[in-house]
Amino acid sequence: MAEIVLDVRNQKTSFVTGRGMLAAVDGVSFTLERGKTLGVVGESGSGKSVLSRSIMRLLPGNALVPADSRVVLNGKDLTRLDEGALRRLRGPEMAIVFQDPMTSLNPVLTIGKQIMEVLTFHLGMPKRAARVRAVELLKAVGLPQPDVRVDQYPHQLSGGMRQRVAIAIAIACDPDLLIADEPTTALDVTVQAEILDLLQRMVRERNMAMILITHDMGVVAGRCDEVAVMYAGRIVEQAPVRDLFRNTRMPYTAALLSSIPRVTDPPHRRLDAIEGRPPDLINPPPGCPFAPRCKLADAACDAGVPPLEGPGRHRYACIRPLGQEAAA
Repeated sequence: MAEIVLDVRNQKTSFVTGRGMLAAVDGVSFTLERGKTLGVVGESGSGKSVLSRSIMRLLPGNALVPADSRVVLNGKDLTRLDEGALRRLRGPEMAIVFQDPMTSLNPVLTIGKQIMEVLTFHLGMPKRAARVRAVELLKAVGLPQPDVRVDQYPHQLSGGMRQRVAIAIAIACDPDLLIADEPTTALDVTVQAEILDLLQRMVRERNMAMILITHDMGVVAGRCDEVAVMYAGRIVEQAPVRDLFRNTRMPYTAALLSSIPRVTDPPHRRLDAIEGRPPDLINPPPGCPFAPRCKLADAACDAGVPPLEGPGRHRYACIRPLGQEAAA
């Protein structure tokens, strides 16, 4: 039987703003098994990054999480732990790789000291042993000349190198859960592939569970086991990767897929775009949040928010789902 590392139940995260309450994550639930990768995709503002920070319990002071939300990691309910207990879990049991390594790395500390800090705090390593381990980790993530880079500062490295350092810090204590929050957005295409390959290899070699957050459907196609598509703070379609691409049911997912350029397209073909704008999460529209932008919507779509349900592991939140022919 597969081991469930992460169990998220009815996660809701809202923020107090000057205009009112903003529901950034609204009732998200899923489980993640060891050795598996879940891709979380959606437009900017769909709630992907807030979900990752909700799991890590790295939320600002104006965030509100109701009592019925649960994030269970290895049987521990993170929503019931104090900050001291959470700090002891971040590193050994869960870790995150942020989008921009230049803002997540400390600019006044050397690469080696930042890795050593994790090893000495969580594993109690002596400084000499921690330095040796830091060089080994830099080598493991493919950083050239690790014995030289360990004494350099973040500004002395390229963007791809800095992201490798961030990954080395994240895997230093062999966490059970790794969250990669759009880790390749600031990198060029060639380096993007290298970083994604590295993350995939780390998951396989260390038997971790990973959440890969991205806005690019093409990224998850060959690198994830399951995909959760988010829109307006909710999961609107979730399925194993092959099922999602072969039998897309949610019109929003189909719109995301159609916006991907393909090598078979004729030259100068105009890319498809999703008309309209994402909804205002402070004053959301009645019914399905995608209805104002959906070509298949009718009056019934405004009656209420459709639940996320469906046959087997393929679930979707739509009362006008695409048929087999339209999905293809």
